[in-house]
This record gives sequence, C-alpha cells and structure tokens, in this order.
Amino acid sequence: MDRYSTLYAAATESLVSEASATSTFDKVITVAYTHSTVDTFIKEVKETEFEIKKDFNISSMPGPWRSAKSVVIGAMKLNIPLIDTNGLYFGKTNLQMKIKELKASHEEVVMDVEYYSTKIIQALIKVPDDIKAKVYDSVRFHVGG
Repeated sequence: MDRYSTLYAAATESLVSEASATSTFDKVITVAYTHSTVDTFIKEVKETEFEIKKDFNISSMPGPWRSAKSVVIGAMKLNIPLIDTNGLYFGKTNLQMKIKELKASHEEVVMDVEYYSTKIIQALIKVPDDIKAKVYDSVRFHVGG
C-alpha cells in the first residue's frame, strides 16, 4: 500500500479530527470515481484500512472514514452517479438523499408485490363452493377415485 495514496491520506486525516470529515469524504469520492467497479474500490479500501490499523495500532477506523466509505460504496452499489452534469462530485448529503430516495422507491415496489400477492392468495383461498366441487370432481375423475 502506498503511504502517499489519496485513500491513505484520507484515512490518516480522519484519525486526526472529526473536523476533517469533509476532506476525508472528498478524497474518498475522488478515488472511488477513478475505479471501474465497486469491487475494485472496496478492495483498495480494505487494503488501506489494513495498513492504517497496522500503522497506527487501532482496531477500528474513525467515524469520518466509515461514514464517507459507507455513503460512497452505497451509491456505487446502487449505480448512483458520483458526479453531476457539470462534472463536479456530489456532496455527501446529496448522495445520502439519493440513496434514501432510491431505497424508498424500491421498498414501495416490494410493498406493492407483497400487497398483490396477498390479495391473490386470499382470492385463491376463498374459492366459491360450486367451483370447489367442480375442481374436486375433476381431480377425482382424473385420479380414478
């Protein structure tokens, strides 16, 4: 791991103070944008974390780092662009709102599927007696009962 890499710098800044959160996020999103896939970015993040934990003898990464990493990886996994139409990086709050909107719309779709599935199942359970008798007779005839 290159101790002069942008991610390494972001991680060490996040160790110094909570006030470095904006700088940490800016560096993390900059590196994320250069990666072709979320998997390659996650791999580099894990390598950086391993080095930082070893170099500074810590067991967990600081809050600003974890937060920046979470937002950027979350956006990448949901295929949310990291830059706007002007070529500027989205801010952390903006990405968090986009993630929340996308997850909410996904939950609505899931709720619709569950709602209609329940309606169909209830309709199948409440089959009218005359249809039940016809189905029963048909099955009995074909089975040879």
